[in-house]
Amino acid sequence: MDGFNTFEKQDKVLLGLNSGADAAAAYRILQQQGFAVLTFTAEDTADSPAAPATLLPLLAEQAAKLDCAFIATGHYARIEVDEGGVSHIITAVDAEADQSALLADLPQELLAKLVLPLGEFSKADAAEIAAAKAE
Repeated sequence: MDGFNTFEKQDKVLLGLNSGADAAAAYRILQQQGFAVLTFTAEDTADSPAAPATLLPLLAEQAAKLDCAFIATGHYARIEVDEGGVSHIITAVDAEADQSALLADLPQELLAKLVLPLGEFSKADAAEIAAAKAE
């Protein structure tokens, strides 16, 4: 398995968690990428905190309070930065698990801080990573 980018050891990331099974894998991948990982769980609201349009602004606000340089979620998608420094959502490596359409309309200020640790992995790889954490 590859897909491990390396970040500065001191970089903190706030990982938005929901009850999804991919949370453990996202947490472990972020740690292996060199992040100090903090977690955030949004309270249940009528419009579902797991929805990116709801979760990510809350996550960014909390990250600023905690001095985290980045925010992360367990969505299956990737971010690509073009020559002009503009971040774009692209499809995940695992086409069947891809959730890029859910993130397509996020504003640039969120995309620039967003890390998507599961985007480079298949669902099966993420399950293995999560299971290894439990051992």
